[in-house]
Amino acid sequence: MTALVVREYLRVSKDTGGTGRSPDQQHAENLRAIHEQGWSLHPEPPYRDTDRSASRYAKIAREDFRRLVTDLASGEFGADVLAIWESSRGSRRVGEWVDLVDLCKERNILIWVTTHGRAYDPARARDRRSLLEDAVDAEYESDKISERRRRSARAAAEEGRPHGRNIYGYRRVYDSETRALVRVEPRPGEAEVVEEAARRVLARESFYSIARDFNARGVPTRSRKRVPPLDHNGWTPSEVKQMLRLPAYAGKRDHKGVIVGDGMWPALVPFEQWQHLQAIMSTQRSTSPRDHTAKYLLTGIALCGVCGTPLKCNLRNYFPRRPGPDGVVPPPYKVRYYICPGIPGKTRADATTGWHAGITMGSLDEYVINLVLDHLGPRRFDHRHDLKLPNNEALRADLLSEIAGHEAYLESVRAQAAASRRFELALDQERRVRPMINAARRKLAALDRVDPLAQFLADAADVRASWDALDLEDQRRVVRATVTLVVNRAGRRTNRLSRPADRVEAIWH
Repeated sequence: MTALVVREYLRVSKDTGGTGRSPDQQHAENLRAIHEQGWSLHPEPPYRDTDRSASRYAKIAREDFRRLVTDLASGEFGADVLAIWESSRGSRRVGEWVDLVDLCKERNILIWVTTHGRAYDPARARDRRSLLEDAVDAEYESDKISERRRRSARAAAEEGRPHGRNIYGYRRVYDSETRALVRVEPRPGEAEVVEEAARRVLARESFYSIARDFNARGVPTRSRKRVPPLDHNGWTPSEVKQMLRLPAYAGKRDHKGVIVGDGMWPALVPFEQWQHLQAIMSTQRSTSPRDHTAKYLLTGIALCGVCGTPLKCNLRNYFPRRPGPDGVVPPPYKVRYYICPGIPGKTRADATTGWHAGITMGSLDEYVINLVLDHLGPRRFDHRHDLKLPNNEALRADLLSEIAGHEAYLESVRAQAAASRRFELALDQERRVRPMINAARRKLAALDRVDPLAQFLADAADVRASWDALDLEDQRRVVRATVTLVVNRAGRRTNRLSRPADRVEAIWH
């Protein structure tokens, strides 16, 4: 009688050490049982999924389980017996397990379960029922574990206890004997980074400039990854913004995106300031141009007065026509221009559809800077455009008070629901009150519709000095937020090196 050939499927849900020890132990026990049965092991390595859950809550696919199913369906399994350590190692989903059992039945393949000490024939009704009962039990256990974890996470949130990985800026202190969590406290060297980032955003500094400064100083990132020769991967504007979005830095505990109460840790940013931060960040368009790649002030900002195309920078020859003081006409020299790139496929000679407007960079930059700074000057900007509404601060305080009142009410309802075990009451009031909180936050964001950098310049005692202190990205941002520039064509007798005021139209926002 020919010995049966066996192939194994090995799996472990968690492999924190990365050693694969549990699958190795499964293999050792399987191998011992296979030899006792007088069977032979298939020469190919076993199907193996390490650190892969088999429940319906799993987020990562089991690559080798899929390969096993594919081989069974295609007839390339090449063995008589499928060996698993226990039924739950195969799957914790009833539907998935049924498909596997059906494939084994179609291919006349036995299923050996080592912990049961026996082989099951899926073609026999009693064996099939035993296998399916194991699948139901495994899925039931998986669901119970999931429900228990959800209850634990919800209870921890209501108690203000942390959940998941440690948050950048904090560290957890445990009892040396019981390993119970004692407290959560600011982590020196990281908490100051969070506080500084919040303070600089409130002062209307851009996320890009903050990230650039952190990288220049070698501040470790939240991920703490180390890539030679740097000690960190580097901060990005989105990394700074995502960090300041976390309610934990305001001392709040959130659960599934909803603030449910105070955390057991001190706030690094006062809650009112954190709410103001959210309002500032919500006013910034996620689709705004990535201006930190631009080299010149008005590239892509100034528009052609004929076709509306954003002007680009170009280095062109300028041929002087008038003689100098010595009576000699100077030789040609290079001048940087903002020019209309024209419409693709057309020539510059076409006055209707081709290249249209051009103006020297130096003259346009100087003209626009003076124009914008004069417009942002305190005597004109506040008076003509009413940037600083006198009731803004009072309205902001009222809205913050309204939001805090709604949050306090929800907190009291949650406490009442927990005491009476009426969690549907908390859910009902959450659905009713949460829209009012969101509406108040939208009103709060509307108070900051004016770009924060423009407001910063308008509030500055010395507008020119504040402008000069900004980097190019922020200067471009102020121009975009303040004015739309249209450069018209030069007339035949117009000297393009002078008087941009005759050709530039400013449309104030």
